[in-house]
Amino acid sequence: MCSPTRFWVLVDHIASGSQQPRERARCLDRVSIGVTQPLSARRGCNYAPPMPRRSTPFQAIVRLVREHYAQPGVIVTESKSLRSASLGVEREVDIVIEGEFDGEPLCISVEVIEHSRPAGLLWVEQQLEKHRDLPTNRLLLVSKSGFVANALAKIEQQAGRVQALTPEVIEIEGEAIVKRLFVDAISYKASGCKVHVRSRTQDLQVVAGEPLHDVCAADGSLLGSLAYLVQEALDLKAIRVRLGVIAHNHPEKDQLKAFSLGLAIPRLGYHLRQSETGELHLIEELEMWGDFAILQSEVPLTLTKLGGRAYGAAEASIAGRPAVWVGTSDREKQTTRISWQATDKLARSVPSVASPVRSVQFPGLLKLLPPPSTPDLPLSSD
Repeated sequence: MCSPTRFWVLVDHIASGSQQPRERARCLDRVSIGVTQPLSARRGCNYAPPMPRRSTPFQAIVRLVREHYAQPGVIVTESKSLRSASLGVEREVDIVIEGEFDGEPLCISVEVIEHSRPAGLLWVEQQLEKHRDLPTNRLLLVSKSGFVANALAKIEQQAGRVQALTPEVIEIEGEAIVKRLFVDAISYKASGCKVHVRSRTQDLQVVAGEPLHDVCAADGSLLGSLAYLVQEALDLKAIRVRLGVIAHNHPEKDQLKAFSLGLAIPRLGYHLRQSETGELHLIEELEMWGDFAILQSEVPLTLTKLGGRAYGAAEASIAGRPAVWVGTSDREKQTTRISWQATDKLARSVPSVASPVRSVQFPGLLKLLPPPSTPDLPLSSD
């Protein structure tokens, strides 16, 4: 009978002047595991989708708010091109919301302006002319600083097809309501491992892991190297979330320097081949350790309304990168949804040639530890 999945994690910290983690994380025959990709490029790291080239932080906030409130089947796309019926060319629209109403397709276009002054009549007229022959059923004009009077008058003449929207900060006794959110971003990288193997005679042995050790199936066919097995194990969302939760609750999380993790995988049937005899030894457990760091960021979400939709929004960095944040709450379901999107130049860049993606060599890991429903980043608020 296959043993149940066993999963233990130890996040340790190294005190000042000490270079040794606790006993469970030490290994006399420490061997470096060669992780071939940097942390930011590793498969499985959950970064937000890149911000379109022609976008602003405020536009990204508007899109995230519409996504949060979108009904099932509704698609919200930022910087989408719509075809002009008269010119036969593609025109870029800041945000496009597509769905169905009473069985008919419906397209709502959103144009956003983020100036320090109210939007004027010229900008409004430009948007009305632009969407005159686009497949826009309804047009929302969103100005962060409001509209001048004659611009609003022009919008009122559009028979309800066009709506002007301006964000309104929710206040109590003249003070903005701010909900502070604290987000943990973790980074970790394996520096060594031990492999617990069982021979055909049922002897259990512990061997130092070498990056180029071949990992084989029960029939002897090559699956990949031990380095990739360790990397794919650490890339599992279940492990990433578990490490984040333990680090978040650690009383000295600012001093965390190392992690140690064990994963029992006998049911997967992965084997190491004994170099002298060629005998296959079943891998019972991977014991991995390495460097670990956690960075906590404060996100001050200012409660705001836009077209009757309440949300919290902020611009705050995560892991050293600028980002926008949006939070909404569903009182009936008693749930809160938080989304973020990077806004720096790296997020806007679109590579001309897609980077090659290494195929998954050990898909059994995904069945062993399926992704949890918990968020990637531990969150806390005041």
